[in-house]
Amino acid sequence: MEVDAFEIPKDLEVLPLGENGEMEVLPISGKNRLNTSKLPCGLPPILPDINSVLNSFLENPEKLPIFHLDAVQRLVPIKPHVSSLYSINLCPLQTTLNVRRDMMTGKLLGFTEEVKDIFEGTHKTSTSLSRAPGPPEAGVKGSTSSFPFWPGGMDEPWADLLKKESLDASLFEEELLDTPPGFKCGMKFERKAHDQVDYIHSQPQKINLSELLAMDDDIDLEDLNEPDEKKEVDLEQTQFKQPDKPSDDGDAFLKLTSLPVLNISETEKKKPVTNYEWAVIDDISRSVEDFNEKVPEMAMTYDFTLDPFQQKAVLHLEKKESVFVAAHTSAGKTVVAEYAIALARKHVSRVIYTSPIKALSNQKYRDFKEKFEDVGLITGDVQINATAFCLIMTTEILRSMLYHGSDVVRELEWVIFDEVHYINDSERGVVWEEVFIMLPDHVNLIMLSATVPNTAEFAEWLGGIKKRKIYVISTLKRPVPLVHYLYTGSVGKSENDIFPIVDPSGKFLTDEYMKACNSKKDKDNKSKSSSGPKGQRYNITVAQEKNVYIGLLGYLQKKDLLPAVCFTLSRKKCNTHAEILSSKDLTTQVEKREITKFFNECVSKLKAEDRKLPQVKLMGEQLARGFGIHHSGILPILKEVVEMLFQRSLLKILFATETFAMGVNMPARTVVFDSIRKHDGLNFRDLKPSEYIQMAGRAGRRGKDTVGTVIILCKADVPDSLALHNMMLGKPTKLESQFKLTYSMILNLLKIKTFRVEDVIKRSFGESDNQKQQKIYRKLLTEATQKLASLNKLDCSLCNVDMAQYIITLKETRFLKKEIMEKKCSQAIANKLLVPGRTLVVSTNDRQNVLCTLLSIDKENKMKVLGIAEKNKPSDSKDSSTKPSILPWTKKLFYPSEKQPEFMTVTFSDIEIIGNKVMRIDDSAILKECKRFHAMNSNPGHSTSAAFQELCCLCEANLNSFPSANINLKDINFAPKVHDLERLEKSFESFTCVKCPEFSKHFEEIYTFMQMEEDIKEYSYKLSEQSLSLHPDYESRKAVLKILGYIDGNENVQLKGAVAREMSNHELLITELLVKSVFTESPPEEVAALLSCMVFQQKNDDGNLELPSHMIEKIKEMREVAMEISLVQAQNDIIDPNFVSQYNFYLVPVVYEWAKGTIFAEIMKKTDIDEGIIVRSIQRLSELLKDVRNGANLVGDTALAKKMEDASHQIKRDIVFAASLYTQ
Repeated sequence: MEVDAFEIPKDLEVLPLGENGEMEVLPISGKNRLNTSKLPCGLPPILPDINSVLNSFLENPEKLPIFHLDAVQRLVPIKPHVSSLYSINLCPLQTTLNVRRDMMTGKLLGFTEEVKDIFEGTHKTSTSLSRAPGPPEAGVKGSTSSFPFWPGGMDEPWADLLKKESLDASLFEEELLDTPPGFKCGMKFERKAHDQVDYIHSQPQKINLSELLAMDDDIDLEDLNEPDEKKEVDLEQTQFKQPDKPSDDGDAFLKLTSLPVLNISETEKKKPVTNYEWAVIDDISRSVEDFNEKVPEMAMTYDFTLDPFQQKAVLHLEKKESVFVAAHTSAGKTVVAEYAIALARKHVSRVIYTSPIKALSNQKYRDFKEKFEDVGLITGDVQINATAFCLIMTTEILRSMLYHGSDVVRELEWVIFDEVHYINDSERGVVWEEVFIMLPDHVNLIMLSATVPNTAEFAEWLGGIKKRKIYVISTLKRPVPLVHYLYTGSVGKSENDIFPIVDPSGKFLTDEYMKACNSKKDKDNKSKSSSGPKGQRYNITVAQEKNVYIGLLGYLQKKDLLPAVCFTLSRKKCNTHAEILSSKDLTTQVEKREITKFFNECVSKLKAEDRKLPQVKLMGEQLARGFGIHHSGILPILKEVVEMLFQRSLLKILFATETFAMGVNMPARTVVFDSIRKHDGLNFRDLKPSEYIQMAGRAGRRGKDTVGTVIILCKADVPDSLALHNMMLGKPTKLESQFKLTYSMILNLLKIKTFRVEDVIKRSFGESDNQKQQKIYRKLLTEATQKLASLNKLDCSLCNVDMAQYIITLKETRFLKKEIMEKKCSQAIANKLLVPGRTLVVSTNDRQNVLCTLLSIDKENKMKVLGIAEKNKPSDSKDSSTKPSILPWTKKLFYPSEKQPEFMTVTFSDIEIIGNKVMRIDDSAILKECKRFHAMNSNPGHSTSAAFQELCCLCEANLNSFPSANINLKDINFAPKVHDLERLEKSFESFTCVKCPEFSKHFEEIYTFMQMEEDIKEYSYKLSEQSLSLHPDYESRKAVLKILGYIDGNENVQLKGAVAREMSNHELLITELLVKSVFTESPPEEVAALLSCMVFQQKNDDGNLELPSHMIEKIKEMREVAMEISLVQAQNDIIDPNFVSQYNFYLVPVVYEWAKGTIFAEIMKKTDIDEGIIVRSIQRLSELLKDVRNGANLVGDTALAKKMEDASHQIKRDIVFAASLYTQ
């Protein structure tokens, strides 16, 4: 090969590497060398003989290569790239240097060289943090083709294998051969003496704690008081007096070098707060006295003294420990987050702050930007300063980064989760659990939450799955205490009718509540309806509602209780209440000018036609008067204007929905509840304590108000006192798992063979209780297996024939009899029969067919009965509500030779027969004697003895079978069960085993054996993955994915599965639409409009849409595809009745017009959807179009991908995508 303009030295030759011109230079090995080319047409392994080749050509000309056209190779001239010789690939380093530091002082002690893995893989092959970085184009969010990093706390799949294959260190010292076979002598290894520390540990020496502390002032007191922490005092480094010269006396040496034991018995013992393994509950009852000594140089300073819970949190953060901080609104949880961010800046690492909603992310971005400068914001459609050390994002974005193996994750030191109680959200709560499970081990966690009752349980679960301590810091203290009132007034004389019902100490004032009820009754005397403690509800007119608000506004102004937030749990009512107060003006001229100037500056960024929108003009007028509206129907930029003006105390009354209570600190002097009832999507209900506390917590401004005022309007009635007490003083809602499987989650996990979906399910919060029982089940399984192995096999020719079947039949009989008896007793006729004195035949734990008489029955259907017992033989259980031991079948009544009366408690399922006789007894007297009998262990009374004698007579007369009352079952579905019961009872006579003379003994032995086998099966099942609550759902979803072609039979992700992974939501339907080419012929604006059904969440009627006929046909086609998916799901036991109806096309005409370029004002004239809902839906649609574009690229449909780009460009304009005020 010739190389232009490049001379090859004589001792070297060129080695081509392929057809791209790449080459290497090699030394010449000799004249007769083989061709070293690596081209595709390399030489054969052996050179053929020339004569044989010549003969084959002459004898078989048809085999000449000229006739083999399919084997002809096209030769392309290769131009060598000489520049490829200028670079060299270095060998990877096999070792790395790690720094050693003093953990107490941070002083550099030296370096250690450690061997590292030579090859850690790439982002497509490895889950290691040491793998090669991903491609730059993956960005902050990562790539769907990348592997996630290995989750912290999860055992790696090869860990067990390494444990099995690991060798004992003592093997190399004791069992190695030192003479090779055939040799007379060999190497002599000096036996390394074991370190005497092992023996020293067994010879402890007691020292006094006070003396130890005096020796070393550097010992951390908090470490001694908290034995559960990871850090422990290193007693070996404690300075003790050593001898000048080593002593030959071994005992003396042990005395001097033995490890001391703290004499804690002589100190004040600290009571353990909990017995949790991973959760550590901190005591914050007092401040940390030596806080400044423990943290001499804080990463961030404050101009106020930290509260005790803040000090505790800072101490843990300094030690790189994870914390869970639960406190009321405005208590100062943000201080903890800020300090973690400051630590990350100090350590030159990175931190992520997550929030549940995008609006809160924007607000936090502005706040943190002012304090830390280098802050970034990552949302679905916006990325600002993505390389910053502090990133703000929603939890969904972080989940996507974790699944997609973002390289940002490896640089993280902290992840801060705000509003953790949002994990209770039924739709989005699963995201929190996924993130907690998937975070790598090196990331520390900070959780901020409102007060919840089960913080310790949640921390125990989280610590368990991450294998680290979680320090729980909870405080119920409010910086500004709250006073709760009922307002029954209206405009005029009753304007001041307000009654405190909960004082600042949290005491419910019953007297004041009754005054409020009486006040309301006095006002309603002239009307037919009246209210009272029962809280009857009825509607009032708009005029009456206006009078209530005018009266309230007058009272608030008079008492200087403004600004106020009025929580109105309906968007429509927020607008209505602002309109009925349109005649009121609450601002001064100076405030009006400031409000108007700020408002105009904000909206000046909009186009002229957008500034003329009715909502924009109305909002400007309302804000100037001191009124604001905040709900999801308001344009996002206007909501931000309202928030900023409210923070500056320029707004006096703000009508808001519940979402305003979530987020940054926006306190008011007063909080007003228009109603304490809300619609939760299914029906109307009272507010839960956590919901009420979250909203009421906005009352009271720290540093300005001594108390916060909370007022509940009694517009139509006074709420029920019990409901008020529970709502105001009841326990907040517990953190509960909302974990559920999604197709996207399954596909993301199946792409990695070392990940198992079952392992993720095990680590969910919902499975925490079951996983705690695993050790117990393993122990029980071992014991049961050993016990079963110790049992001797029965050797009986009769019982071995069918005793096992006899027991199975007996269990079926008992089950059917209980089911039928419970059904009989639930019928109306049973109420007439089950009266005191009714004879019953019941079975208890240790006896069968005991004749009794009924004494009483309570609301829970537990019956007190008087029965016959064997004398001087106590029963196994006085309460037969527990699971009874099975006894051989018989109809004969229990009647021992020596008997005594016995009082028992039985249930419907314990009844064998409801007798046809009713005894005349004095049930009241017998029950009194029963209490005396149990309390004093005395002889039964006269009434009891008389009833017992009659029972014995009845038993003797009907010993073989007791007559039953005629109770027919009205439920026709039970007829086959009654027939089966009769058949099973008759079959007992045909069993061979009943003829055995030792039947009872053998029955017990075989039953014990069978029961042990069942226990083993049960324990094995409990320990298996089949016992996971979501395992059936997982199997069903896998079946759906296989049927639809997303994974193959070996659970390998196919092309459709890879496309589905690109989708954030509705992955199945969107993928099917792509594969079926539904949008191939549709223009961009139609595609955007049709896909809006995926993001529009309102339940409007979309039956009559004004759209072109071909778009109506497309909607039908999309619904048919959705129905196909729904049918496949239903066939695999996934029943979702709303799967098809969830796709609402009511927004399609709006998006269609918007994508065609119609201005927003014109669109609003044609629809009744709120402006804010439209904007948010189109913003989410833009994110969806990006996902669909990526999916189209995967399937190779570049035209559709280009169409999605065009659609995204067409909708991304004007007011819908106006930049957030918080980011400017």
